[in-house]
Amino acid sequence: MATGQIGVYIDRTYKVVRQDLINRFSEANIDLTPEQWVVLSKLEHKKLSQSDLASQSFKDHPTVSRIIDLLSRKELVDREKDDNDRRRYLIKLTKKGGEMIKRARPHVLASREKGWDNLNQEEYDQLIATLDKIFTNYSR
Repeated sequence: MATGQIGVYIDRTYKVVRQDLINRFSEANIDLTPEQWVVLSKLEHKKLSQSDLASQSFKDHPTVSRIIDLLSRKELVDREKDDNDRRRYLIKLTKKGGEMIKRARPHVLASREKGWDNLNQEEYDQLIATLDKIFTNYSR
């Protein structure tokens, strides 16, 4: 099987998807990066530790730490001590962070719709299954 180009296709697709979301946020005067959106959206329904955020967003700890610092400066998230482990902090959305999610979500959904525009359900399902297999192969 010729697999030499798969990384190029995945990287190229990632870059155009990311840029589309950057453009949509910019046009709507939403001061977020796609990476900040991912972290913010993970906090919508629950508080998470920095370690959990890193794991769930597939980012390393230093990157998540920088994103949390930026979101904190924008007053979109707060840190609070974990009642079960005083050495650990939980990250939670602020009211302003919840409002930002509501403002940003339509632009995220529109960006996703653009990407799936000419795919039927079978093609979409096959793409997800294939990407999941590739991810699983690398995760072993």
